[in-house]
Order: sequence, then structure tokens, then C-alpha cells
Amino acid sequence: MKRIVLISVLAALLPLSLYAQSQSVLSTTPLPSSTPPWPISPAHFVDFGADGETSDTQEGWDYVTVGSLMPYRVKEPLADADMPKQTGTDFRIDYKWHFSHSSASNPVLNMPTATVTSTHPGAATAAPTMSPATPNWYTTNEVSIRMPLTPTATGSEITLRHNTRFVFNGVVICDEPTEANDLVYRIKVVPRPSIKLTATSGTEIPDVEIIACVNDNVTFPANPPGANLVVDGFDKINVQFTLWHRPLGSTAAPTAVAEKQWLELSGKTLQFPGSLFTTVGVYTIDILNVTDRISRKSLDQDAVAAVAGADMPEDGKLKVFIYPQSNTTPETINDVQHIQNNLF
Repeated sequence: MKRIVLISVLAALLPLSLYAQSQSVLSTTPLPSSTPPWPISPAHFVDFGADGETSDTQEGWDYVTVGSLMPYRVKEPLADADMPKQTGTDFRIDYKWHFSHSSASNPVLNMPTATVTSTHPGAATAAPTMSPATPNWYTTNEVSIRMPLTPTATGSEITLRHNTRFVFNGVVICDEPTEANDLVYRIKVVPRPSIKLTATSGTEIPDVEIIACVNDNVTFPANPPGANLVVDGFDKINVQFTLWHRPLGSTAAPTAVAEKQWLELSGKTLQFPGSLFTTVGVYTIDILNVTDRISRKSLDQDAVAAVAGADMPEDGKLKVFIYPQSNTTPETINDVQHIQNNLF
């Protein structure tokens, strides 16, 4: 097996955040840097700039992760008090939701069904059939759709066409919206964030070994040139890991010193803080998941979880050898030995 032995940089290294650190054992925590998918609220949304337009209150494109379940909403144009309530009248607002893919093999994305794991916003309710029939209209101002399992290719996109209409007693009032008046929005589907080998390193993940001293930060060189690991994703990349330790010279099974802990990287620097390495020994790092600010938007986090062997190294492939700091006091210096006098 190919092995890489690296010396950890001991000088000033880029800072990073480690969550819920205690004196010696780190507990499982959520991601403070992320927007939690639950509970979803209007505060989590931002105006979607039509046709790529942006302003101080808009984002012109929506970036989503492959396979994610993505919610979209329209701020209701009328308050309840502004709608007629007279007995015998039927007044409603319909919303046009039409998601299409530029690929001919996947022309239209379906609305969620009862099998969707999320209950918010849930399946869209189709509007009653009008005459003439007008498909893609729904009575629901919030919908969610499942994104494709492959990224959009260069130059391709998912298109959302939207419009709004008022219906009174089964008749569209204030003119029937036409397709020419639709607002058009653009969506890009991107890969899952990952930590994996460069293309030139082959398909087998090598042991990547780091040598450092007690309390030193440990940095795995990542991103070419000169590195076998590539950290990929949008900013606010978080890595979930379990850290194992065994004493030097011991053949006992390793013990976990940090389980299912989340670490936010500084940019794309794969660095673990020295507060994890307070004891001499051999450590192995199991990467369990990788997220970024795009993948954390999904309502279904299971669908965007990193895949072992595809998006991250297999368990135990990242190894750290921690040795004592320099012997600067008499009690830390190794004793000299001589042959026992009483043996002769």
C-alpha cells in the first residue's frame, strides 16, 4: 500500500472552530455555522432574483446539492383579511410551479409525493382544473422538490417558471396570466462536498500519516500541488469525525477520544486542533461526513450525506503519530541505563 509520511506544520497555522469541546472528551453537537432545516421559517428564505437578477435583497441563482429536497415559497400576496368571506363565494390564489431540466432525458421535475421524508412544506396541492386546462398550477404557496442525482452540466440548469392568479367562483379574474408573463428562475445542481484523493493518486486510498508533537495542530496537506487529498465544497465546510487513540507500544484496541464531532474548516484547510492531541500515542481519524453551506440547505440531510469511499476516505486511513515535546525539564528526560552490577 502506498504510504505518505508528512510532518505537521508547527508554526502559526490557520485557525478553525471545534464545537462543544470539553476538557478531554468532545460531545456530539449540531452545526452552529449552518442554517438548521428545522424549523423552517420565512426568515430562512431570501428573494429569488428572476432571470439571474440580483439586488441587496436577492440571490440571482439558487445552488443546490444533488439529491437534496429543496423548499421554495411565495410570500402570499393577500392577507386573510383582504379576501372575501361572503357565504357562497369561492375565492382562492393559485401559484404556478413548473420546474424543468434543460436535459431532454429529464425534462420535468416532479413535485413531492407521500413518500417524501419531509413534512414541510410537503406535497403541492393541484389547483382545480380550469377551462381551458392549465397545468402546473397549485393552491399551495410553498412546495418542495427532489433534485436530480447528477450535477447540472456546464451550461445547463434547472428552470423554475412562476406566476400567480386570482380565482373567484371558478373564474380567473384580472386576466389569465400567460406564459410570456412568467417569472423565470435559474437553479444549479452541484456535487456533494468531499475529501478525497487527487485523480493522479489512483483508486486505492493510501494511509496518510502525520507526525506531530503533543498539543500541536495537525494539518493534512490538501489540494494540489503536492497533496494527495482534495477538499471540495462551498465555504463553511464542516467535517464530522471520530478520533481514536492507542498509547505508543501498546497492542490494545484503540479508544475513542472524540466521537461524531463536527469541525468547521478554515477555508479548505484540513486541520485538527492540538487540543485533541494532548497524549502521546498513535491516533486514527475516521471521517464520517462532510457538509458545506449548500448541502446543509436540504430538508433531507440523509440524501446529501457524504459517501464513504466516494466522497471521503475509508475509516482509519488518516493516521497521526504524536510524540512528546522537547525534554526541557529533568523529569521529562529519558534516563540512561547500565548493566545491573549484581548480575556479575
